[in-house]
Amino acid sequence: MVNSEETGKITYAQITATEKFADVGQISSLYGNTRWKPGREARCCAFSKDGLKFAWSVGYGQVKVESHLQAFKEVSDFVESNSTGRIIDCSSNVVSMEFAPSLPILANSSALLATGLEGGQIKIWNTDTGEMVFNLSDHESRINGLTFSPCGLPILVSCSLDKTLKVWDLGDDGNMSLTITGHKLPISDCAFSPTNPHMLASVGMGKSVIVWKLIHKRSFELALRLRGHNNDVVACSWSPDGALLATASHDTTAIVWDPFTGSQIALLAHQYPMPCPIYVGGANGSWVTSVCFSSDGTKLATVCEDNCLRVWKMWGDNEVTIVQTDLSKLGHQCRFSPDGSILAVGKQDGSLTVAHDKESGVKPLRHLSRLAARQCLNTQNIEALTMPKSIKDYLLYRSSLN
Repeated sequence: MVNSEETGKITYAQITATEKFADVGQISSLYGNTRWKPGREARCCAFSKDGLKFAWSVGYGQVKVESHLQAFKEVSDFVESNSTGRIIDCSSNVVSMEFAPSLPILANSSALLATGLEGGQIKIWNTDTGEMVFNLSDHESRINGLTFSPCGLPILVSCSLDKTLKVWDLGDDGNMSLTITGHKLPISDCAFSPTNPHMLASVGMGKSVIVWKLIHKRSFELALRLRGHNNDVVACSWSPDGALLATASHDTTAIVWDPFTGSQIALLAHQYPMPCPIYVGGANGSWVTSVCFSSDGTKLATVCEDNCLRVWKMWGDNEVTIVQTDLSKLGHQCRFSPDGSILAVGKQDGSLTVAHDKESGVKPLRHLSRLAARQCLNTQNIEALTMPKSIKDYLLYRSSLN
């Protein structure tokens, strides 16, 4: 499927020892446990950056916002809260969403939720009041992904089925300042590096994974095309230090990349053996639909067409382990809470599965040191340092330190 000389370490979900989540709850659809109907899907969800709010699409153009998540110590408490929360009517099916970070230029910015709609609009809401703050229109088709710039800049980037990304300046009344072109087919997702406001990734149909250099809100360059997937790529997520980029594809894999060189660090296979090329490009029963890094960078969550939610624990002191739970229906987008204790995934029937990760404790000092170093040093910087190869490989996520 992929040239082994260009592929990182392959980990197979089916042959790696797995554990089960000890605490898993279900939040039912607002429309009850009825059969699936188009428009009821919980296609997207998001946690606010401060961890105080959680939002998810509940079908038929509506979004539900739950507050005060710090009070939910157990999943059972979270499930019982299903009757509370604010409902926001977006008037069109919600396909993507993202909470804004803290933006000094905008008042109460941590309560702002951007929603990408089926019709091509972006509506940004104050979730405390339910009022619409911005209504952004320039895309010609469905908004598949939204991402806010890091570092307190009031910049929002969107991607669409219309094959473009657009840059919106919320500090200038939400005016659209740039259209990014380069994808030949529809774009599925986009994400800013959490440490670099000039580094942006986007993925899409036709095996496409692109890293962009956003020079300015009015200027861009194509920095790198990452090649290795063999089917449409549908989701992407950065590690918290900006050193790794994970992508999910319908080719049954998620790939963890070095976004500075294009090399593969790890390949997470959701089917064993991996399908041959004639099947990997079509319906193979194991499309990966979502991928998400945890805030500490030690875990990566994936959702697969085999109705499993998995957490791959990749960069700890031990061998790779997988924690998983079965989903009753096809899962869509998965998201970690900012502290990594809650993992939520919306499903085809409009319900949510919420898994509580009880793993806690202080992370190893060497891992924290790597996170700190990689926030300011890219791959080329690390390669230029004079130090033992074992330490370099550790900083580059190529091996563990014993």
